[in-house]
Amino acid sequence: MYLFRILSVVVLYLGSESAHGQTLRQYMSHGDDAMRKGEYYNAAQYYKQGLEKIEFNIELRYKYAEALRSLNDYKNAAEEYKKVMDEDITKGYPLAHFWYGSMLHYLGQYKKALPEFKKFLATYKKNDYYHDKAQQEIESCSWALDNMKDTATVNINHLPNTINTVSSETNPFEQPDGHLLFSSMRNQTPGKKKPLYRARIYKSDSMSTDARVFDIAHTNADLNIANGAYCPDGSKLYFTQCRTMDTAPHIICEIYAIDAGDSLAAPQRLDNNINLPGYTATQPHIARQIDGSEVLYYVSDRPGGYGKTDIWISKLNKDGSCQPPVNLGAAINSPDEEYSPFYDQYERKLYFASNWHYGFGGLDIFETTNQNGVWSKPKNLGHSINSPQNDFYFYKSSDRSKNYFASNRNGSFFIKSETCCNDIWMYETGKKIVREKIDTISSITAEQRVDTATKKIVTEVKRDTLFKVDTTHRVWIDKTMTKIRQLLPVTLYFHNDEPECCNLRDTTSLSYVETFDAYWKLLSEYKYEYAKPLKASEKEKAELEVTDLFTNKVEKGYRNLIQFSAQMLDVLAAGQKIEVTIQGYCSPLNYDQYNIQLGYRRIASLRNYFYHYRDGILMPYIESGKLLLKNESLGEERANKSVSDKLEDTRNSVYNPAAALERKIEIISVELK
Repeated sequence: MYLFRILSVVVLYLGSESAHGQTLRQYMSHGDDAMRKGEYYNAAQYYKQGLEKIEFNIELRYKYAEALRSLNDYKNAAEEYKKVMDEDITKGYPLAHFWYGSMLHYLGQYKKALPEFKKFLATYKKNDYYHDKAQQEIESCSWALDNMKDTATVNINHLPNTINTVSSETNPFEQPDGHLLFSSMRNQTPGKKKPLYRARIYKSDSMSTDARVFDIAHTNADLNIANGAYCPDGSKLYFTQCRTMDTAPHIICEIYAIDAGDSLAAPQRLDNNINLPGYTATQPHIARQIDGSEVLYYVSDRPGGYGKTDIWISKLNKDGSCQPPVNLGAAINSPDEEYSPFYDQYERKLYFASNWHYGFGGLDIFETTNQNGVWSKPKNLGHSINSPQNDFYFYKSSDRSKNYFASNRNGSFFIKSETCCNDIWMYETGKKIVREKIDTISSITAEQRVDTATKKIVTEVKRDTLFKVDTTHRVWIDKTMTKIRQLLPVTLYFHNDEPECCNLRDTTSLSYVETFDAYWKLLSEYKYEYAKPLKASEKEKAELEVTDLFTNKVEKGYRNLIQFSAQMLDVLAAGQKIEVTIQGYCSPLNYDQYNIQLGYRRIASLRNYFYHYRDGILMPYIESGKLLLKNESLGEERANKSVSDKLEDTRNSVYNPAAALERKIEIISVELK
């Protein structure tokens, strides 16, 4: 998925040249040219026509899969990647396995996606984005399986065809008078033989009448105009003008501002502090700070970020100029893409989309708060709002009665692929805020709700709610600590003599993620060795014992570690100090001093996991003493005495599930300090 298709749209331009009489190489050449230009539908058609001439061309099939993926056609892309994997005898397309797993994730098939990412990591030797992303996808799929039912439900409404079309609609936002605006990529020359697709901002006067183009004076008709946002008092409209490139990145966007009260005013390009030449600046959002000043949140691929696209913030001067932007940091920005910031100044929450943090598929919507200059760990908005597909451009109506967002989930309008194109979706919040003084920080607000007993509207007046301090902070901390303690002990298992066998060192360079991956790959070996001497009638039972060990002990422990780490980060980000105690155990297969050192190596692998967790997000807490990691190794002191300690009896001393259960470490306690 590539950010700068402006709106993540797919332009279904059907005017590709005739394919009759062309050679296979011509099909491929035309397809490659279309891919370079970002014309993914045309590229897919060329590759498909080439495959109709010669089915077993693995290079052409892989390119076809890539084009389908770029079209957000997850189902058909998955089928084509699977064919590539089946045909790839020479292993010349290692990323096919990665993308096949990704497509399954985007289809919500988490259980099927998990082993595909594990298989990819088993053979992929590079230490790069794809390696890290595959590991993140494993954790994310595990998280999704655990959280599919653990979310509050809301009634999501698909806006009607007066707004949504088979083109792509995104970026819902309001005019100061309450009318809905949004961005869409549509044909600007209806009736003409060759369509001209351009992004424009559209206005909806009502849900029952067709939306129309929202004209902005003195803009360039040859450019794509989208991603609008008003400043808090409605006096200025910010938006982007984007030019199409022949090569990647296919779109370069710049942010402009215009006086909303002057219909003839010319847009002013924001200075180079924001629109850094050669890089994209897009998706602006203006918010008011507690001191009354305004800041610009926006998305850019400029240097100094953490990944492909990051969210940046710039303080606006009184004359409208922008101070040098600051990256929001690793708590929010990731090695992948972050999107569509929206700051709710009433709740003091930032909403944004990401395809890296734990989610249900592609882009998910998250919320985070800033406590004393530190952003909290992003919280997923839940399964009823987020889908396995892309969900982004979250926006709250000015009275907070409705929340809007864009998504290409099933149910969106489409021509060729049911997940190709984005539509606007909405759900009602059940509350309404009446702002009496929007331009002051100490504004009086009134929240209206329906009393469930009397069915009457009740109005509750609140003061100073614009930046109200959360009085439930302590309760939230206690509840989160209760959730953490319910996971204890977090038990993590190891293969015999691992990590880094056969030495007396008490440390290792490996992290637990690496030891877990290596251990999981031995499942077949464990089944074979443990069942090998048994009769046929007993082999199946023995293999089931081993399967239970790996799925309900080894993998479950790793998944519990993922949950533990995320919840612990939440508490740390909320300003708390935590002490974690880790114990190491061993089977009785070696002498006690060796086992004690081995126990410490295993603990060290977990410490390394914490050091590298989410690109080092825990390190500031560790270095400042906010996160204390205590450890002790018990060696074979508490090992089950019935477990074999004979080196030659590997079936019982190594592969027996009873012996494997002794090779572990445990997080046994978590305390606030």
